[in-house]
Amino acid sequence: MKGKALIKGFLLAAAFVFGGCASYSPSLVKLDTMGAGASKKGQGDLTVYVDEYATEEKCKRAFDTDLADEGVLAMLLLMENNGTYPYDVKVTDVSMCDDITCFKALAPEEAAGKAKRNAVGRAIGWSMIVPIISIPVAAVASVSHTRSVNNQIVHDFCAKGFTSGIVMPSRELSGFLFFPLDKGRKDLLGLRLVMSAKNTATGEVTTIAVPLPNAAIKGRKTDPEKDKKVP
Repeated sequence: MKGKALIKGFLLAAAFVFGGCASYSPSLVKLDTMGAGASKKGQGDLTVYVDEYATEEKCKRAFDTDLADEGVLAMLLLMENNGTYPYDVKVTDVSMCDDITCFKALAPEEAAGKAKRNAVGRAIGWSMIVPIISIPVAAVASVSHTRSVNNQIVHDFCAKGFTSGIVMPSRELSGFLFFPLDKGRKDLLGLRLVMSAKNTATGEVTTIAVPLPNAAIKGRKTDPEKDKKVP
């Protein structure tokens, strides 16, 4: 029993030394309503701000992952209530639209699946770096550690996600929304965020369409076969 614990400890230490251990190092980010990259649209008592996290640099800062390259667009949303009545906002009433189609948001857990780490490749790497470690033994420690990291990823996505709720007067509601993104798309031109909120006193529904910032999605991986030009 003691020997197994020593082996596991050695595995984890080796992983950190050689950089093969799964990790997740996101940062807390806040939408700058005065920033040049934020889109803004007001309608009645409500004002909505949207900031894209499509570029690799921005997305890695918030989620330690290039989500756009995995087919997910992360957007930071902030809604302000400048009126005198509360408004009911539901995630199911938010869509990302182009001129043809509208897409509903992915659950944070589903988006987090694109950021999860893989243990098997790292276990093989460990065994190659440290020959006395067999692949099966390395896999046990790698899977255990990676599972813990992946749980951390899901928790972070859920904690940062935009949730349904009541926006009280002079208050705001903010968080990330995640949408499916065509892997062939190179920018956000023509996309808009469409959302509705219900005045809890009058029952009136306010719908706001916010054009997304026209950001380029840099660093997108391409499929050589799909990118071949047809003669």
